[in-house]
This record gives sequence, C-alpha cells and structure tokens, in this order.
Amino acid sequence: MSRASRLPPMLPLVLCCVAMVTRAEEAPAPWRDVLDAPTPQGLETLERRVLGPGCEPLLLGDARRRFVEAQLLCDAHLTFILVQATLDGSPLPDTPRRVKALLADALGRARTPFLRDGTTRVEGQVLPVSILYRGQLLLMLAGMSRAGLADARDTALFDALAAQLAESLSRQLLLPTFGRTIWPCDSAPAAAGLLLHGRLRDNDTSRDLGEKLAARLVELASLPTGFPTKVDARGRPLESTPRGTALAWTGAFLGLAAHPAAATFTRALVKTHCDRPAGDLLPLAACREWPRGVHGREDAASGPLHPGGYSVGASALAIAATHLSAEHTTWHRQLLNTAREMGIQPMLQKPDKHPLEATLFWWGLTTREWSSVQ
Repeated sequence: MSRASRLPPMLPLVLCCVAMVTRAEEAPAPWRDVLDAPTPQGLETLERRVLGPGCEPLLLGDARRRFVEAQLLCDAHLTFILVQATLDGSPLPDTPRRVKALLADALGRARTPFLRDGTTRVEGQVLPVSILYRGQLLLMLAGMSRAGLADARDTALFDALAAQLAESLSRQLLLPTFGRTIWPCDSAPAAAGLLLHGRLRDNDTSRDLGEKLAARLVELASLPTGFPTKVDARGRPLESTPRGTALAWTGAFLGLAAHPAAATFTRALVKTHCDRPAGDLLPLAACREWPRGVHGREDAASGPLHPGGYSVGASALAIAATHLSAEHTTWHRQLLNTAREMGIQPMLQKPDKHPLEATLFWWGLTTREWSSVQ
C-alpha cells in the first residue's frame, strides 16, 4: 500500500518518532561502519551487569512478562558477540578471560531455572537436562573452540557434552525444555552446536545427530499447518500454529551453523509473518508473532504486540535470522530501521538497564556464520 489513507495500523506508531539517526560512537574495527554496533565501552558496561547483578528474568523490565531463561541467554549471546569480534579480526581486550567468566556463570547461576527438571553430570559439572540449556552451553563452547579461546578443560567439556547430548538424542530426538514440555525451536541451538562440534572436532557422531535433528525440524516445518510451537515426544503437534519467534529462533541458530535448513525457517518467517508496514514510503519492516489473520495472545516470548499484531520478540529475533540469510539482507536492514525508530537506541546507550534486550540486539547486528574450520 502506498497511499496514506490506506496505511496499516503500525504506521502511526512509527511516523510519530521517525527521525534522522545519528552515527553511534565508533565501534571495534569490523563494526566501525555499522550503525548502533556495540562499542568496547558498551560491552564492558553490559558485561558488568550480566556477571554482576545479572539479567533479571523479565522482558523489557516488566513484571508481567517473566522470562526465566534471561541469565542463560545473556551469558550465551554475549559470548557469541565476543567470539564474533575475535573471528572478525578485532578481539576485544582480555577476551579469553571474559568468555571464561561468562562460561562459569552459565555453569553456575544460569542453571537455576532448569535444575528442578533433572540433571546430568558431564566432566564433573552438574548440568540441567533441558535441551535449551545444553544447546546454548554447547554453542558457547563451540564458539570458544572456533575462535581459539578454549583451553584443554573447555575442550574436554565440549567433547563430553556433545557426546552426552548425542546419546540423549539417539534415544529421543525431540527433548523437553522444561518438565515434559517440548518446544521444537529450542532444539535449534543443540542442532547447531552438534553440527559445529562435528566440524571442529571431526566427529562423525556429532555431525550425524546434528543433521538428524535439523532434518526433524524441517520435517515438522513441512506439516500442512506449518512449524508447530509445541509437540509431544513423538513430534505430534500440541500447539500447531507457527509463531514468529519460533521460526526466527530456529532460522538464526541453524544459520549460525551455516546449515541449509536455516532457509526453510527464515523464508517461512518472512513469507507468513513479516511485512513492510509503511509500504514503499519508508524502509521499515516488522514481524508478527502469529500468522496473518490469526489473532493470538501476547506473552513473554512475543513481548508486546503492537497494532496489527507486530511482535517485539519476533522482530528482534528476525534481525539475527535475516542477517544470517544472504537472500534477506534488505529485510535485515529494514528490521534494524524499525528497531531504531521504535526506541532501541536508549537501551543501547545504557545497556546495563536492559541487558537482555541489548545483548540480543547486538548479537543480531553482529552475528555471522561460524562455517569454516580453523
């Protein structure tokens, strides 16, 4: 739509705050020309919050939106940012110590919301059995290995966790996040971690299980109803309506591992959940939590739903998914534009006030494939 009289409902929210965006403080070399890229000072501020008081288990600081995984995601995604800076040739000061501190936090207090559902022992560490927890931890170790930041103990944990996760998946390919609840999208980090372990450590078992898990996710996405939100242990849909956050999350992590299956999820996301609300008038894009025509609820995963059903959560994760997809670079740029116009910059200027939101935005802005092996 190009006529003002026919513009969709999100546009007034955008037009009220459209402005010229000024260049952020100069960032590390690989990100110097990227608007709103993390600066060394910004990352230090964020790190002090993540490793100090921590990431409160809330989305946007709202007590009505509990997000118990926040500490784990802050530890993991800040690690991914530091790893990426190293891979891009501009490591931040003292990166080895910093990623080890984040790993120690992930092995410590970040476990808390997952512990009640069972634990397993890996290399002397008591770890939750949650597929989300183990997948994120495996990816942290994969990034450290890929960037040459892992020592012998880290490598031993990387190998042992991959072996234990592969063994679990050989018995049941779709595993729970909490209790018996299986959200298929939460298997994507584990699939990516196993694929990367297979390449980095020349391990056929990890590679094979990573491929099987990725193939199972694609199989679920091919269902007539689309990629289900929740399934049972046999993969039968319990909540069949596809969600934007689930598609973006899955596409992003499979993209991080440079797996071709990522395209299945990112294409579906853009086709069924994302729009350019201003048409040709403004270079803006946003994604819905629910498919067009479906009026679903708002929750902690979706974040606030704006008029038209546009979701903060789906749009934020779509930044990473489209960044990792060569065919969606225009969508990536336009999603970034919308985030800026809707108020991300004050959060980035004070990342210690909104650590989860700043971490996920900067990850989506800086992420690249970890495809080649050193």
